[in-house]
Amino acid sequence: MKLSQNLGTYSLLASAMLVSACGGDSDNNDQGVPTSSAFEICSENITYSIADTDSQLTFVLEHEYAKDKPGSIIANLNEQDTIGKTFLWQQVSGPILELAAVNSQVLAFTPTSNQDYAFKVKVSGDNINIEETITITADSNDNILRINSDHQMVSLTDASLRIQNINGQVPENISWCMYPSTNNKAFTNVDLSDINRPLFVAPNVDTDQLFSLKATATFDGQTISDDVNLLVTKEKMTPSDAFFNSPVARMHAYKHDSPYAKQLTSCVYSNQLVDACNIINELPFISQDTKPDPIDTIMDRVVVSHDWMGANFEAYLRAQTHNDFVELLQSVTAVVISYDIRPAFYAGFIGAIYLDPEYMWLTSVQRDTINETPDYRSNFGEELNYLSPYRYVKNNNYAGEYIEIGNRTNRTMENMSANLARLLYHELAHANDYFPQSMHENLQGPTLENDFNRRYDSKEMTSDQLNIRYPLTSTEMYALANVQYSGENANNTQKAYTPNDVAQFFANDLANDDYAYSSTREDAAMLFEEVMMSHRYDVLRDIAITDKPEGATGSTIVVEWGQRGRVGQPELYDRASYVLSQILPEVDVSQVMDGLPAPVALVKGQTWTQNLVLATDPSKSPQKVAEQNVVDTRPLQFSGSDHVKH
Repeated sequence: MKLSQNLGTYSLLASAMLVSACGGDSDNNDQGVPTSSAFEICSENITYSIADTDSQLTFVLEHEYAKDKPGSIIANLNEQDTIGKTFLWQQVSGPILELAAVNSQVLAFTPTSNQDYAFKVKVSGDNINIEETITITADSNDNILRINSDHQMVSLTDASLRIQNINGQVPENISWCMYPSTNNKAFTNVDLSDINRPLFVAPNVDTDQLFSLKATATFDGQTISDDVNLLVTKEKMTPSDAFFNSPVARMHAYKHDSPYAKQLTSCVYSNQLVDACNIINELPFISQDTKPDPIDTIMDRVVVSHDWMGANFEAYLRAQTHNDFVELLQSVTAVVISYDIRPAFYAGFIGAIYLDPEYMWLTSVQRDTINETPDYRSNFGEELNYLSPYRYVKNNNYAGEYIEIGNRTNRTMENMSANLARLLYHELAHANDYFPQSMHENLQGPTLENDFNRRYDSKEMTSDQLNIRYPLTSTEMYALANVQYSGENANNTQKAYTPNDVAQFFANDLANDDYAYSSTREDAAMLFEEVMMSHRYDVLRDIAITDKPEGATGSTIVVEWGQRGRVGQPELYDRASYVLSQILPEVDVSQVMDGLPAPVALVKGQTWTQNLVLATDPSKSPQKVAEQNVVDTRPLQFSGSDHVKH
């Protein structure tokens, strides 16, 4: 391989992506920087090294690599379209590094010492089968600013970057610029409201293009900077009637030897999906295709953007001491996990669940690969005069450690378990509401949509029957749900509601969460989620109605009304029992329901944070317990922020 030094001038372009962060979907570091219409242009060019090979492949290298500095190598097929081609990286020498994106053209890594490192990449597809090796040397005395991270993205998709904290602190006086562009493209409407985490949309490109940004900051009296490189890939145009009407990430089957590997991506997560695959024949429910190891059968249906997502999901399933998720997954056709899925959802016409990998990362390197763009519904309900936060707690503490995203901290499977469990119980409740195992052998087709329509029209779904047998009655809460979860404008009456008004509407009805009023599907899923979290993990759900001060945090919002473990309230027994019996008939419903603890009232007039610690012993004073000094640094979470309404 010959190495030639070239000057590469690239730019990074983004179109509008203005999102107001709220709730538990992001962490704000607002330094008073307004949303910008464009990045400034850097005063200098950026240089790269281009390593040629004897094949069609070249490597784009950074000018220098350094210990503890995020870097990358980019594999480039000279003047060739990469659609339909696969890339697979492997480290072949040097101190072992964690590689979280081995199926991308962009290999991102952070050297752990100043030494030589060698990597091999295999490129295949469309009559191409190339294997090349590249060696780099980390030997720079680089400064301390670090941007997460170089990566590949599909054109017109959401994107985010983040500057790492230094010794737990965010650098000061952060500014961003775009390196000069040879194609005269420029950023527009970039969201810099959180200056250390810019948000934008990847540009529309005619060929795969490399773009670069520079961040500059000050820390401990030093001026520091770092570059970040993003490869934007050309994709096929999205048909106007596609199931996914905006670009989606490049995906692949987690198990390359899966009998469904060829059709998985095209059938469940592609912007070219216009007519649904014949799911009944091409991708039947997992219950209809078993192996001796049921988890192997499930993993045959997993589609990922990064292999670590599938590996962590499998490890999680195998670590469970119960069989709930294996049973519930029988009613899905595929599990899709991708860096661009937020929030999670279930697609009834396809029969697949789509999961946000934020619930699955175990290392900071894995976390770096996840897009931070907030949920599109983050600003719904801004004109209302109350908040409805929730949280899951165990032993008077949060169920799962909160790790601020700017810090380089790993987490354990135990720490991620409760959050992932509640997400799975919720999305799999939808799957088993739509298509329970009892009907799999009686599907009529010709498409899954036809079977769904028949169930919908005849009101056969569990959620339909729940609404018929045990309906919710608060017209006010239904109307507020349209504002909170569907984005309708609040009317003057709704704007005037006080927290006490809303507390009365909600507490006197039979829902366990206000998200239940967004649809009958969500009503059933919320009941099932809370019951199972209490039963399997001894984790209880807090729900409250609070005031809404400016810059609301757990320490500033005051509880008007709230309960811990509301699903255990006697008035909700029949509703929750019915849902449980239909969604997961394998459990002993009476045993589960009778084992739920009695609800505990949150203390009115105390803050959300003070209400984390409650007395369950009637002989103790809830007031005194609630006044304990509880440290609560995590963002607020709001009902429905984890999944798309069904």
